[in-house]
Amino acid sequence: MQPDARTAAACALILATLLAAGFPAAARSDDGPASAGVASDPEPMTILERIRAIISAVCRADDPEPAALTLSLGGAVELSREPLRIRDRVMGTRHSLMLRDGARIRLDRIETDGILRRVVASYAEPARSGRRPVLLAVADGGCNVMAGRRLIYYADGMPRSIEYLESSLERAVQVEPLNPPVPALVTGDVERSGVRVALVDSGVNYLLPEIASRLARNVDGALVGFDFWDLDARPFDSNPARSAFHPQRHGTRTASLLLEEAPVAALVPYRYPRPHMSRMPDLVAHAAAAGVRIMNISMGSRRRSEWADFETAARAHPEMLFVVSAGNEDADIDETPVYPASLPLDNLLAVTSSDHSGLPARGSNRGRESVDLAVPAERVLVTGFDGRVRKVSGSSYAAARVSAFAACLLAAHPGWTARELKSAILARAEKPVSDMLAYVGGGTLHAPTGIDRGACKAEPGDVTGIPLGAWTPEPLQPEGADPPHSHAITLDIVILSGTGWRIPEIHRAVGRAAEILAQCEVSVDRARVRAVEAPRRFRYLDDTWSPRLVKRLDPARPAVFFVEETLREPAFEAEAFGQGNTRRMRTMRDTVWITRAAKDVGVVLAHELFHVLADLGRHETDPDNLMHERTVGRNTRLHDWQCERLRKVATAFGLADPVR
Repeated sequence: MQPDARTAAACALILATLLAAGFPAAARSDDGPASAGVASDPEPMTILERIRAIISAVCRADDPEPAALTLSLGGAVELSREPLRIRDRVMGTRHSLMLRDGARIRLDRIETDGILRRVVASYAEPARSGRRPVLLAVADGGCNVMAGRRLIYYADGMPRSIEYLESSLERAVQVEPLNPPVPALVTGDVERSGVRVALVDSGVNYLLPEIASRLARNVDGALVGFDFWDLDARPFDSNPARSAFHPQRHGTRTASLLLEEAPVAALVPYRYPRPHMSRMPDLVAHAAAAGVRIMNISMGSRRRSEWADFETAARAHPEMLFVVSAGNEDADIDETPVYPASLPLDNLLAVTSSDHSGLPARGSNRGRESVDLAVPAERVLVTGFDGRVRKVSGSSYAAARVSAFAACLLAAHPGWTARELKSAILARAEKPVSDMLAYVGGGTLHAPTGIDRGACKAEPGDVTGIPLGAWTPEPLQPEGADPPHSHAITLDIVILSGTGWRIPEIHRAVGRAAEILAQCEVSVDRARVRAVEAPRRFRYLDDTWSPRLVKRLDPARPAVFFVEETLREPAFEAEAFGQGNTRRMRTMRDTVWITRAAKDVGVVLAHELFHVLADLGRHETDPDNLMHERTVGRNTRLHDWQCERLRKVATAFGLADPVR
């Protein structure tokens, strides 16, 4: 049973293979020598030597016989050999071998068209509770190791972190935590006020400030929440069910969306008890005792038996509203039930994802009897485990949006029962114009953040520009400067509200950029400035909605947009869209986008404006040149040929006017 995230349409071959290569649970301890009870390696070969030997043996023959693999390890037994399937397609062979000391190696040979493409080897050592994974290595088709991962444990055997290894498998280039302590309070508030909303998921990354600051706390500052998987007070985001080396990180994303849309909510995180779903009654009772009135469950499975104990617990707590996702198997769950969404509970809301027109989202489940509500949850913005904003889709996020909506209503009406809260939510849903279009029972909540939602302020549903005036040459030029100029440009500056940009900061940046461009006898004649109120998604540079923003505002060119972050890959601190790189995005032509990641904003602005005005994308190797790929305070010089091109091209495209 996995959290209910939408499966990507296609996976990269290496990722799919790595996920397939996992073992049930880890490696060396950070806390000293291995504890008693873990078998030592009687063989002279180290773990690294074993991994390298088995990978090397693969390339000695097109289809290595068991003897070749076992002899490479100084003696071992091949337990199994079977076709390796990735998305129901045979992509090679999987070997499982046992060594003399009880350790095991799983070896995946990935092939396409009969050619070896990847080798993935995983090592699991004997431990008190069976075997635990130690090391994973990935090699190319020539059996050259490219990278690896190693698991680190606490002295008590609990996973502590994952080390990302470079090709030697000896040096870690990154360490990712698995079960860190909850950060202490950093403010004077001991108990966070607000509507307590429980999130039952893979846990949350409470090391992120935006999550840590919204955790519900007891009067002693302790976290309200629990890890019912590991049975400790650290519900950290990690689901190793598919692979201990590549745990899924789902809960942080759903939590971030819930908290973003419900500023009145205090988060109570629970890591779901995947090994023992019989613990669900304890989880529900724990939440009820903590004052939780809303519980979000963005997960499910087809086995009703796994949810029988939860069903009993939910009936025993009619004061709580359970908001659950309907799933993403493109199924009618009236016919093929998914639980807990299909449970007949009066205090349960089953939610699926729709597109922005209200039609069923691709892949999301439906059901006139089993699914109560549809909510737009395609390409919504969330914060990922690593703290970066990303786009996600699926009914997991539809459920999180409804939980946030419920928290806002409950904050305004704390006396409502779960039945009244559910009824109020369904009353705000829009029914389809025809019964033939109905695919859920209660209709679609088209804009949960843009309508009346109790104690939470409605967010802007449209793009609205607010003129802030214009800057003229005098305040933009440095004091005492009166450089000659032959050409003038006018900028249209757009500042997205909520991004953290401030007018004085931008004014200084425009002045600095004007000073740099003046060496080409080009002046910034005027800068029109406006702030823009818009839905949150427009704060990010993105190929889908940024062109819509430009089209809606229709700025004069060149236009400069000050945004929060970029969702484009690779992620740059700023980007320019000229004539040459916008053949497929004409709306974006002659625009510059600057994110909060920009350091020396004036130099960055001048750099990106040159890209647009000269319609030249290349970078220079001269570290003092403005068009060096590194934009810092000292690289501001432009060559004569660059200035000539800037004036000529900008004039030809109507971006600069000759001064007569």
